[in-house]
Amino acid sequence: MSATHITPRSKSAASSFFRRDTLPRSDALLSLVLCLLALVAHAPALPLPAWPVFLLALGSRALPRRGWSAALRLVFLFIVVIALGSFHGWFGETTLRLSLLLALLLKWAEAKMAREFILLTSAALVAGAIGILQWNEWIGLVLILLFPLIALGALEAANGRFSLRTALTRNSGRILLALPLAAVLFLFFPRIPGPLWDIGLSFGLPLTLSLEKSNQGLGVSTRLRPGQEQTQAGVGESQPVLVAEFENWVPPTSLLYWRGPVYYDFDGQEWRLDAEYEAGQGRRLMRRGFTKASAFAATLQRKAQEIRYRVRVTPHDRLWLYGLDLPSGLTSEAFISQDWQVLSHRPIREETSYQLSSWLDWEAGGALPEELRSRSLALPSEGNPRLKALGAELAALPNVEDRYKAVLAMLAREGYKLRDQFAFQEGTNALDDFWFETRAGNADLYAGTFVYLMRAAGVPARLVAGYRGGKLMALTDYVIVKKSHAHAWAEIWEEQRGWRRIDPIDLIAPERFNSSVATSQSKPAPKPEIKPPKAERQERPPRTPARQSREEPPSGAFDVAVLAPAAPPGKTWELPDLGDFLGRWMFRLDAGTQQSLLGGLGGGFAWVWLLGGATLGSALVMLAGQLLVQLRANRRLPPPEREWRRLCRLLQQRGLAYALWECPSDYARRVIAAHPLWEKEMNALTLAYTDWRYAAGRDDAPLRVRTCARRLYNLILADVSSVS
Repeated sequence: MSATHITPRSKSAASSFFRRDTLPRSDALLSLVLCLLALVAHAPALPLPAWPVFLLALGSRALPRRGWSAALRLVFLFIVVIALGSFHGWFGETTLRLSLLLALLLKWAEAKMAREFILLTSAALVAGAIGILQWNEWIGLVLILLFPLIALGALEAANGRFSLRTALTRNSGRILLALPLAAVLFLFFPRIPGPLWDIGLSFGLPLTLSLEKSNQGLGVSTRLRPGQEQTQAGVGESQPVLVAEFENWVPPTSLLYWRGPVYYDFDGQEWRLDAEYEAGQGRRLMRRGFTKASAFAATLQRKAQEIRYRVRVTPHDRLWLYGLDLPSGLTSEAFISQDWQVLSHRPIREETSYQLSSWLDWEAGGALPEELRSRSLALPSEGNPRLKALGAELAALPNVEDRYKAVLAMLAREGYKLRDQFAFQEGTNALDDFWFETRAGNADLYAGTFVYLMRAAGVPARLVAGYRGGKLMALTDYVIVKKSHAHAWAEIWEEQRGWRRIDPIDLIAPERFNSSVATSQSKPAPKPEIKPPKAERQERPPRTPARQSREEPPSGAFDVAVLAPAAPPGKTWELPDLGDFLGRWMFRLDAGTQQSLLGGLGGGFAWVWLLGGATLGSALVMLAGQLLVQLRANRRLPPPEREWRRLCRLLQQRGLAYALWECPSDYARRVIAAHPLWEKEMNALTLAYTDWRYAAGRDDAPLRVRTCARRLYNLILADVSSVS
């Protein structure tokens, strides 16, 4: 990009928009295109009224070059920020996002010099990269590829020589040459733990958790339809639900189960809570719950590993205060339900802060009331016959442990996959189709189907929704839980041990919560074998489990490492899941994953090998690029010139390099002096080449050059004199 002053070529609309005599036109157009692409990348997060504001900001470039123009833009920005702060909170996500984008556009509107547009280009690329995270993996990949192509195409269009072929060939080559360095920076550049609005929350600033009030969605809804709570691309998934500050020690985020709704009743189409939850009647629920944490603790057989934390939760118009399993302490105006939920007396309609404590290691035995037992075993009379038949076979196993281990072993070895987006057909046999046919779904679908199957096997079970994990902010004790952390898991009843949490995702996709999957330190009991009903038995390729971690789980969790046997020989090859790969290693590569990757197994110096491999790969790519450039340049030469240069390279290998200032006849005399036996062929080639180069009328010259060059080439290789 150049800072040379140019004059508009014509008085077109574009020329009048870029009318300043000092304007570097190509730089201005390039930065404008990138700013617009940044807006497109942030589109899912932008409310509709923001677009007219952005158009006004761009249109302010038409203002005259006066001091009051800059002042007017500042006043405009100030008014918009005041309005955003009033409606969305001063440091809320929407306020910060829109303010930064508006400042970017206003700066473009007043920029005049090349260095300003270069700065705007860099800022727009950063803003666009952040905005790409609002989309799913495939759309994000398309935007990543289009950003540089469109930008370079805009640069060529500004210089008046745009062509689609140029944008797709030469500019693609430029991008490929830049990829090695970009890959190194992507892998090794330290990642900040979340966007700007998360950093402020992590340091305890009094920031408003900007979340639109909603009582729908996994983790807060009183009704849950299997397979319908699918992740949608957009800003909603990145909105914070709660921020927790831990005292002294932050547990592994994979062990953080933020307990929300607990479902018993399933009619074949959806899970439902009691009417008191729908109406927000906390005091009526309190009659069946515990108003003192000590009374609840008395019902537990064992409890250990207590943690303390303070929570800030967003308004959601429901009763849940989202305590960790299991609560050991209570805040004011709260109680523990009979399903272990921490509930408020009144719906949460404004941001609330409270102090809680919980046990991570527990056993909750005792007697199961008959009312809950019957609800925990109830199944619809119609629908899903294959699951019921499989449950009947499971019921023949001698104890509860054998039954649920058999089901978990099926999940580990029969190719089930975790998907945030998937095809799901509703109907009376929807769970059958999912379990035996599609075998792809999200957390609540797996957990709900597992509960259904356990009930069919005669094991009391219930479905629990809420949130799992969170984003741990580096160098702090803060964990931010977002809507994207919404999760569901199952709980089953054992007569001796009470309710036990079982999360099927730990077997299906252990990499999603890798630290929550532990390895037993004792030798496991033999696993029972069970097959689906005869009519439904199918041969499926076994599934190789992901690597297990070595952390001992709390007693409230279930040890699943022994249920993921290695795949036997002969496993058929499957196409790699590119979308899941991009999601894990590009769009969701956070600071923790980066640190684990660079450290290797158990920590270490994997970064040394990665850096060496990246350096070697970069060198090879650059070398290949250079060779490709030389090859393309050589192919553009006329055939006689290519033959002449080819022969000169061969002579150079024998110590007779062709000097740039040397004419062909002088070069020929020097070659003949060194090798008199090559005189005839060398003179013939020199005469043909000079005729082609300097005598345009000799139409036979190209053929003569090629013939003479090949004869001399073969003579040099044979290193013998020619025969007259």
